[in-house]
Amino acid sequence: MPYTTYRKNPARILRIMFLLLAAVLIAADQISKFWVKGSFSLGHEFPLGLGFSLTYVQNNGAAFGMLRDLSVPLGSLTLDGTLLLGLLSAAVATVLLVYLLVNGRRLPALPLLGLTLIFSGAVGNMIDRLRLGYVVDFIHFQVPNFNFPVFNLADSCVVVGAALVLLSNVLPKRSAPRTAHQQDDAELFRDFEFDPGLELNSPDRD
Repeated sequence: MPYTTYRKNPARILRIMFLLLAAVLIAADQISKFWVKGSFSLGHEFPLGLGFSLTYVQNNGAAFGMLRDLSVPLGSLTLDGTLLLGLLSAAVATVLLVYLLVNGRRLPALPLLGLTLIFSGAVGNMIDRLRLGYVVDFIHFQVPNFNFPVFNLADSCVVVGAALVLLSNVLPKRSAPRTAHQQDDAELFRDFEFDPGLELNSPDRD
């Protein structure tokens, strides 16, 4: 039965949960951008407190405003940097999705979560670049002598996800759980005690 199948395969349940998490994060990113775009004029700033504010900007570069106004000359043509970044985001998202579908059941929870966040952020900003020609950014943090670039939920997913993947490589690895056969063999050898003083008599000896 399906319930028995999922109960015997917790890795499959974990993989499905993270795919659902990715869908929720992508939807939240797009909904928040749609709300900001419809509620604020370009450049409008709404203070939230503690240095945070909502500031609607249109970013035609990479995350946190890097590579803004990028263009790539190719012979007599000039390729739009926003389109190239959108195609790059699509390629990254495709590779991550295939990797998660194929290897997700073998990944520990921490790197699986990290890659899911990176995938969600790549898809969220890809949709903006290919649909709008720019990325909607609106989360702004600034205090005296410090002004962080405006970003969005997708950027946060990418940064947090990358940090989790790096953290999973730094933390000590836990040994893989034993299979049922390995546990049976371990119990067998644990119960067997060898006496070094024991002599093995052959049938031919007196």
